[in-house]
Amino acid sequence: MNRNLPHAARVIRAALAAGGVDPFVAAAHALDGEHLLVDPERSYGIVLHRTPAGGWSCGLRGLTDLERQARAWDASCAHARRLAAAIEQHIGRHQDFHSVRADGDRVRVVLHVVDRDQWMRWRAHFGIPHTTERLLPHAVTGECRYEGVRVSVLAYEPRRTPHDAQGTPPARPFEFEGRRYDLAVPQRDAHGNVWFFQGWSTDDGMPLLSVDGRPERCSLANVAAYMGPLSPSREPVRSPVPDAADGRTRTGPAVRGPVTVPMTRRGRAR
Repeated sequence: MNRNLPHAARVIRAALAAGGVDPFVAAAHALDGEHLLVDPERSYGIVLHRTPAGGWSCGLRGLTDLERQARAWDASCAHARRLAAAIEQHIGRHQDFHSVRADGDRVRVVLHVVDRDQWMRWRAHFGIPHTTERLLPHAVTGECRYEGVRVSVLAYEPRRTPHDAQGTPPARPFEFEGRRYDLAVPQRDAHGNVWFFQGWSTDDGMPLLSVDGRPERCSLANVAAYMGPLSPSREPVRSPVPDAADGRTRTGPAVRGPVTVPMTRRGRAR
């Protein structure tokens, strides 16, 4: 006779005496709690595994090098997918943006650019070093580490009409940190906002821009740093009424003609 039968009988009797909604289920749980039920999936043997030293151990087995590499690869790929989604959310509405996708543990970005200055703005945005830049017949590529992920950026020139191919010099050029902006053309930031220059500038000559003609103004340096990169808006945009039309006088000197601001730190611009 199984020596556990008297113990099981006592457990069942106590469970039935306690009552409840379903006494039979209560009795089964009581038997399981006393380890009187057999688990068909339980292993009653001792599982041994090899140790790195070549011996045997019954303790918890650590991850092998291959398993650690596989987990690290999965984590890197997941991080790359999250970064690709973040990049698309940040610059997906920009007119220069074409596509972005995660390729394993890296991210590939494709852009449309029409000139060198436009590429330099994107290169500064992603932090692409000059040493990784490769010039192709109709495109340029660059690589960098962005948010801990290897990012490859391909920028090529889209098809242009013969009128665009001729190119037009900037009507009101302004150079800042190695990039040339045409203040006569609206500038579109990475979020799709269009910024206009209406002749206002700071005392040191930094142009002040406004969104859609609003009275609030922000320096070009801050717009490029926090909302950039900036690109000339090629879409037809209705120009706002300049401030000079309401009779007010500009408090700062307006920017006229090409100006170079010798700034190395963006924090100095207001």
